[in-house]
Amino acid sequence: MVPLLIVDGANVVGSVPDGWWRDRRGAAERLRDGLVPLAEEGVPGHPGPVEVVLVVEGRARGVGPVPGVRVEAAPGSGDDRVVELVRE
Repeated sequence: MVPLLIVDGANVVGSVPDGWWRDRRGAAERLRDGLVPLAEEGVPGHPGPVEVVLVVEGRARGVGPVPGVRVEAAPGSGDDRVVELVRE
């Protein structure tokens, strides 16, 4: 079984005051691209591969997937979409 890593993009991007609010989509794309190595290499305690899902919301919707990272656009709250994904 491949471990699943779900990332709430808004929470991660918003945790660093680097000007992300001026370009929310760009910030989400940078986060997505930074997650690619985790899909192959894994995370501490769980060597790769890892299924990586990035949840985006608001102005970050429209960010597309890249190999290794699936992107889920939340129709409303990103938190609600994370919960739905965990339940699935």
